[in-house]
Amino acid sequence: MKILCNTKSRIAGLLLILLTFLALQTNSFAQTPREDPVYLKGETIFKANCTSCHKVHDKLVGPALAGVYDKYDSEWLYSWIKNSQAMVEAGDPDAVKIFNEYNGSVMTAFNIPNEEIDAVLQYIKVETEVPVVADGGPIGENAPQEGSQMAIFLAIIALILLAIMFILNRVTGTLNELVREKMGMLVPEKWTFGDLMKSKKVITLASLALIIFVGYKTVDNAQRLGRQQNYQPAQPIKFSHELHAGINEIECQYCHAGAAKGKSAMIPSANVCMNCHKAIKEGPKYGTEEIAKIYNAIGWDVENQAYIEGYEQKPIEWIRIHNLPDHVYFSHAQHVTAGQLECQTCHGEVQEMEEVYQYSSLGMGWCVNCHRNTEVDFKGNDYYQIYEKFHEQMKSGEMKKVTVEDIGGVECQKCHY
Repeated sequence: MKILCNTKSRIAGLLLILLTFLALQTNSFAQTPREDPVYLKGETIFKANCTSCHKVHDKLVGPALAGVYDKYDSEWLYSWIKNSQAMVEAGDPDAVKIFNEYNGSVMTAFNIPNEEIDAVLQYIKVETEVPVVADGGPIGENAPQEGSQMAIFLAIIALILLAIMFILNRVTGTLNELVREKMGMLVPEKWTFGDLMKSKKVITLASLALIIFVGYKTVDNAQRLGRQQNYQPAQPIKFSHELHAGINEIECQYCHAGAAKGKSAMIPSANVCMNCHKAIKEGPKYGTEEIAKIYNAIGWDVENQAYIEGYEQKPIEWIRIHNLPDHVYFSHAQHVTAGQLECQTCHGEVQEMEEVYQYSSLGMGWCVNCHRNTEVDFKGNDYYQIYEKFHEQMKSGEMKKVTVEDIGGVECQKCHY
């Protein structure tokens, strides 16, 4: 008996050490770099302020930012982001080189705290150094493959030790009962699973856990109702944004003419397509098959190069991708014309999408975070002349920046009325 008890104690101690080590191993790779709060903060700031001019891996209006954290020290980057023109005028050699390389284009000054710049740099570093696979996890040297294998091995050992402890516990329990019977002592009644299920404490705890779980899932599903991030329906015509907006560099507003003028960006009519496709009859990927669908919809005779008289046109039934609830007001013109935002800020890098999908969640939290972080550029923008108080405070140095939140961008009635 004493030997069995000592063995159980040793196994219990070993199991405790093993489980502690397993927990440490699990925590060491449970959180991926893209789940780090600093990365997420930097991602929000980057998408709200930087995507109109910069990409991480490719040159856009400004240079690609991959590796910028190694090329320049932090203090230089702080100064450059906050006032690049001052550095150029002061004759900083790196600043002058960049200024000349981009034909004198002046970078917008961002008066943001250094810790926010550090968060953006962390976001850029992760996007540069940690590759992405389909499920969003890291691959290559950054993948926690060895850690996962070790965790599985330790988990198996832990299960074996638990099984041994269970067997030893049953053996010692049986021996204790035999000793008690031999000595004429009272043997305690054994608890069964049925007794456990009848326990009021167990029933109360199980009911409470069920209520919490059901409540959480109800709230979570309610918040997700109507959300369709990554929604990518099959369209009636295989239209490539990568070919049109990317390779051929057609401006978004050439087709979506309503973006700068009204609430809706508008789906272009087939007549807009025909501005080009009267001449372009064959595509590089699908040949004449997809373009023929446009001709069939509008009634274009390819051989005679003329519209067919009396032809009953058939509207192309495009499937809407981006939807907002009916109780939400959103104006493209307010963001594109007044706010001077690039389409990519909300819709992602559409010029790289073969098939467009919903890039952003378009949830209220996502919009509010953008409004809190996006700085309003007053310079040369007549839409913001009415904010005289802010103009005066900016000149006096009382305010360092004005965000969309400052001009009422998070007030309920701005979007819900």
